[in-house]
This record gives sequence, C-alpha cells and structure tokens, in this order.
Amino acid sequence: MGWMTELATVYNNLMKRDTDDKPLPLYHIKNNAPLVITLDGNGKFLNAKLLGNDEKDKWPCCMPSTEESAARAGAAVRPYPLCDKLEYVARDYASYLNFEKMDAKKAKKASVDLKEKYKQYITQLQNWVESEYTSEKLRAILNYVKQGTVVSDLLSKIYELQETTDIEKYNFFVRWVVEIPDEIEIRTWKDKKIQQLWINYYSHNCINSRGLCYGLGDNILIANFHSKKIRNAGDGAKIVSSNDEQNYTFRGRFNSADEAVQISMELTDKAHKALQWLISKQGSTIGNGLTVVAWCEASDVKPLLLNNAHSMGFDDDVDEDASDTNYTPGAAAVNSIINRLRGYYSKVAKNDKILVMAINAASPGRMSILLYRQYSKSEYEAAQEHWHFNLAWYYSYWDFNNKKWRHTISSPSPKEIAIYCYGKNANDNMQTEAIERLLPCIIDKKPIPKDIETLLFNRASRLVTLEKSERDKTLETACAVIKYNYNYRAHLHGEEGYEVELDENNGNRDYLFGRLLALADRIESTVLDDQNVNRESNAIRLMPHFVKYPCSTWQLLYSEKLRPYFKQLKQSKPGLCRWFENTISEVTIKFKDGDYADKDPLSGEFLLGYHCQQKYRKNNENATDDGDNTMEDK
Repeated sequence: MGWMTELATVYNNLMKRDTDDKPLPLYHIKNNAPLVITLDGNGKFLNAKLLGNDEKDKWPCCMPSTEESAARAGAAVRPYPLCDKLEYVARDYASYLNFEKMDAKKAKKASVDLKEKYKQYITQLQNWVESEYTSEKLRAILNYVKQGTVVSDLLSKIYELQETTDIEKYNFFVRWVVEIPDEIEIRTWKDKKIQQLWINYYSHNCINSRGLCYGLGDNILIANFHSKKIRNAGDGAKIVSSNDEQNYTFRGRFNSADEAVQISMELTDKAHKALQWLISKQGSTIGNGLTVVAWCEASDVKPLLLNNAHSMGFDDDVDEDASDTNYTPGAAAVNSIINRLRGYYSKVAKNDKILVMAINAASPGRMSILLYRQYSKSEYEAAQEHWHFNLAWYYSYWDFNNKKWRHTISSPSPKEIAIYCYGKNANDNMQTEAIERLLPCIIDKKPIPKDIETLLFNRASRLVTLEKSERDKTLETACAVIKYNYNYRAHLHGEEGYEVELDENNGNRDYLFGRLLALADRIESTVLDDQNVNRESNAIRLMPHFVKYPCSTWQLLYSEKLRPYFKQLKQSKPGLCRWFENTISEVTIKFKDGDYADKDPLSGEFLLGYHCQQKYRKNNENATDDGDNTMEDK
C-alpha cells in the first residue's frame, strides 16, 4: 500500500493548487468527446457541433464517472452519469441503425442492448437530478434527453451525419453546453460546481460496501474496480485487478478478492489520478511501454532520472568560436556537472522524500510495478552524483541550430546505452529490457550488468564494421560504461578510478596498447587527410585483430604499415613526426616486464586509453619546427 498512500498524498497536495494544471477531480475520468450539444436552461436544443480531426487537441473531456463505467469494456452495459456515447444518451439511436447488415439474432440482441443502455443512463441521471446535489444545468440535460430526439437533432446541424448511412461511425461521446443567463461557465465539463456536486452525490449514494481500507486504516467505501488508462488514454492495463475469478487470481487461498486486500474507493482513485498526472507531466515511456516516473513528495522539483548530463544543462557549454576539441579539463568538467546537480536539488528540503516508480504491462490488461523506491533527498542526490560522476565521458551531440557536431563531457542516457549496446536496429523489447536493468544502477549505485559492458566493448572495438555516423557515439558510450564499472570496482577496494582525460602515467598494459593504436591511427590519418584520401586507416581495419593479439599486431603496424606514412610525414611535418615518434617511445617504455609480450586479449581499459589518446592535445612549441604543434582531434 506504500505507493498508493504516497500518491494519495501527492494528489492532496496538487489539488490545493490555485491552478487548472492538476489531476482530475475524484470520481471523474477523461474521454474523447467530439460531439458537442448546446441546450438552453429549459432543455431546448439550440445547436450541435462535431469537432474535426484538426481539433483533436480539444477532444479530451473531463466527465463524471462511476467505478463501473470507468472500468467499462466490451459489451458490458455501464453508463456514465452525464456524458456518454450516442448509443447511451439517444433514445432514437436504434431508429438510425442499419440492422439489415446484421443477422436476425444479432439484430435482436442489439435492439435489446440499446434499450437497456438508454434505460440505465436515464435512470442514473434522473436519480442524480432528483437528489439534493442537483443543478439547473443537470435538469436541462435530463429534460432534453427524455425527449428522445438526440440523433435527429444532430442530423439537422451536422453535415457529416447527414451524409452517412452508418450512424455507428459517429457513436462518439457527447458533451453538453447549457446556456443559462448570468451563468459564467456554460461548458459542463469545465464547471467545477457540477464536478463537486457529482463527488458529493456519489460519495453519499454509492452502493459499495464499507470495510477497513488497508491503506488508510479507515472504515469506508471499498473499491470493487480500479483505474486503467494509467500511461495514456488508450492504456487498458491495470495495476490492481481481481476480476479473474475463473483462473488463477486467488489460487484456492481466498473465496473473494476482499479477503486478500481491501482498498477504499477514495485511496485508489486519488493514487491512480496522481500517477496519471505525474506520468503525463514528468514520466518517460520507453520502448514497448516501460514507463518510469520520479517525483518529490512536497516540492515542484522534478527528479531527473533518465537524462544525460547534457540534456539537463549540467555540462559546460562549448565556446561557439572555439575548436570543438577545446574541452574543459576532465576533472573540472565532471565536478561542474556534480555542482550543478546539487544546485538543482537544493530546492528540495532535507527531509523531503523522493520516490521512483517503474511500470509496464505484463499483458494487455495487467500492469506490473517493476520498481518502487523511496529515498531521502541526500540518498537520491548521492545516487545521482554516483551515476553521473562515474559515467561522465567525452560526449558528442548534434547542434541543430548550427548544423554541426559539438563536443562536451557528459554522462550518456540509459536510452543511449541501450541503443549503442545493440545498435540502431535494436527493437523496442531489447531497449526496454536494457533500460529496465539499468534502473538499479542509477538509483541504487549498482554496477552496470557485465553483458551490457561486453556488448558495448565488442561493438566499439570493431569500428570498421560500424557506419561512420554511429562510430563516435558507440565509442563514447562504451568508454563511459567501462569507466563506470572500473571505478565501481576500484572504489570498493579503496583505489582511484579513471578520470576523463589522458593519464600519461598509467602503466596498465591494455591502456598502453590503446594509446599505441590511437597514435598509429593518427599518424596515418594525418597523411591521408593532407592528401584528401578518404579511406580507413590500417589501425582501424586491424582493430578487431589488435584486441585479440595486441603485441604481434602492433609489430605489424609499426614495422610495416606505418613506415611509408612516417616517411611522408617526416617530409611534410617533421616536427609533428618527431612528436609521434617520441610519444610512441614514451608509451612503449611504460610497459612492465612481460606485459608487452603477454598474449592475453585486451580488456575494456584498452578503449579508455585509445579514446583518451585520440582526444589528447599536445601543446609544446619546442616539439615542432614547422608551426604544426597540435595533436589535432579527429
């Protein structure tokens, strides 16, 4: 019951706002109602309108509902109290229905069902009007519906209905406008007085039994049905359901659903309406329907969960006039992200709770709660800092305004990790599963699953097999995940982790081999660029082989493949050529005894060394004699 009581608290807080931007009132629902009928205060028909497809944003309509009508599905006859489909509100609907296309049995059943729908609708509305919770508008609507001329009146005003031979095509929800002198709000779906009248009427006249609500601890009306349409208007899956009495719901332990759990109408309605509102405002739906939402119990601050640091605006802006390789130094950039993250959550009070929930449909009618957590501000903030600090890496993004790729330092989003783990052709199920498995890493400081790291490493170490458009992003994302998991293990043993910059003192075998491969690529690429030759370097083509056999492949590259490029570079840019030669020597002497000739394949740290060397800028005026003093970024 924890998630329900917390969401009910959110609902109560939201409804105190002096704004229209809040959840639906109790015992109300939102449906698309494109048919608008206008009446006067006596129930006389004035006008009708059918909202077109170009006005679909105006179709959603807030209307009173009962438990039964809100859960209506299939052939069940459960009328809404005020606004309903044409087949419920129009006594003359059957007169315009084409029974000839049905067989005799179906036609007879349809005729009986239509009479029952209208009878139940008019009875329910009349009971409301005859109670103490009535109004002039409600009486006008009842008077009009009793006349039984709804469809014929619509035909007199709406051209589309005049032209159709199949009235079923226009069996839409009907909403009501009642024009009364001196009445400010004539739209019944916007009238707060009518909304409150229904809440009061339904609370006092609902026939549900009373019992102990397991969430609130009060003896009040117990719910028989629970809400659907949680993620969107077409969502039929329910989190709470007990209508499967023929199969596995009770498994022989209980005679009825109430013996398992009792939830009050008030609690379930508030909780579901708050969840629907939160999802619409700050939830994220990914892949095949996985929906994740986080909220702060007593604050308007929206907890950020599935964003990367760049999309949240926490990274350092790149100078528009500077080269895209001018990164803020790694440690400073990451610290800047963390400081901005703390600033964002500074508006949350120390003792406020932050809650996280993930749901998805296990079947078309059943919703699962995949994850639910409650955190204090400090716990949630610490988890976010852990995620973004350890995942931060070189990050590129498309600048739509300037039509160019930009570069910064940021953590990738979970969706980006899922996409580049499997490739751009990954289906929704693959992305959903990956993101679902990443959630505990984000909020519980868990390591990223090893298979996800391995898939990213395998793809990023075979750049030649990837389209050029996804190479940089795949490499960046792989390095971010590898760094995150390495730092996680290092911190457990009290050791230092990797930062986002080249570590020239790192003597790790795999890291050093990565640096060497990057240098080989830069040497050849520099010459090819000068000659305007567009082809892969030998380093990129041999990268998969290099990962398996680093020593022998490096000897092949250095002794044979790079020789002609060193020769050309020495002629065109002798200073840069010397810098490459000296750097290769500096890297080579850092290998520990036996590491260089070790025949083991390379690990993920190889990519960290490779990418950092690719991004490294060397500024030493004494290193060249031709003015070319920069190890330019690729």
